[in-house]
Amino acid sequence: MLKTIVNNKLTWNYIQKPNRKDWKFIEETLGLPSNIMMEMTEAIQQPRVEKWHKVNTKRKKDSPDCDNLYININVPLFNRTKQSTEAGDLHIIITPIGITTVTFKSNMPVKSIFHHATKSERFKNEFMQDSTGSLLVAFLTELIALSFDKIKHINENIDWVKETIFEGDDYNQVQEISKIKLDILMFQRILKPQKNILNSLLHKEFNQINTPAIKTSIRQLAGTNVKVWNSIESAQEIIESLETTNNSMVSFNLSNTMRFLAAVSLITFAMSVVLGIFSIIPFNSFAMAHNPITFWVAMFMLFIIIIISFWFFRKKKWF
Repeated sequence: MLKTIVNNKLTWNYIQKPNRKDWKFIEETLGLPSNIMMEMTEAIQQPRVEKWHKVNTKRKKDSPDCDNLYININVPLFNRTKQSTEAGDLHIIITPIGITTVTFKSNMPVKSIFHHATKSERFKNEFMQDSTGSLLVAFLTELIALSFDKIKHINENIDWVKETIFEGDDYNQVQEISKIKLDILMFQRILKPQKNILNSLLHKEFNQINTPAIKTSIRQLAGTNVKVWNSIESAQEIIESLETTNNSMVSFNLSNTMRFLAAVSLITFAMSVVLGIFSIIPFNSFAMAHNPITFWVAMFMLFIIIIISFWFFRKKKWF
């Protein structure tokens, strides 16, 4: 479905889950090459920047030939069902009069920026100023800035792990740490191509962004991307340290459990030996085997074995 914002002679076309009419708009109005359109629908796509030359077949004076850009980039999406971060494809088509964003599933970061631009006149005026290049940089800036909110959510989960790591719930701790590590891994997978995209925009010659002011803005944007990367690396170091601590706690608790079971096994073994002696057939041939006191003698011996065993294991600090 196609939605459009127009401001200061700039246009932002927002397309989510494109239908046949939207594809016709992308092909005929924007002039996107058929090979790129085919690649957009593929399941596995490589983030990249590509320039193509749109020829004006009508030859109007106000519509000269121009170079356009196609950017395929990944953004972090939070899957509420799986409670994990996933990579969402975002396709950006840049023309002299504006940008077109295409997503094939619900993309909350892009949707949030578009909604903000439609509801806030002030934000729209700051967002869509004087050129396509500035609009692209403003859009990417907002997109990357939203990554900090996702990292904040990861840090909150890390804080929960830090607060509960000594409570002894090993299963939940291991499960939560695994989820956090998976989120961090997905973030790194998403952020690294973003860095390559920004470097391509910075070092290659594109008409829409080939001005000193926009190049400076892209450098600042690359710096923001580095800050996001450093934040996620810091989170990774913390969760790895917490995982090491948690593994030590699990190992310590397991060792204590094994020592306790070993002590109980030894006590049970000693009691079984005593009971075995009193229950063997040759013992029945003795007169004391039929004496009622013999039962209490056996019970007293078992009690003495338990007391001595507990004293020994307590001395060894097994209990």
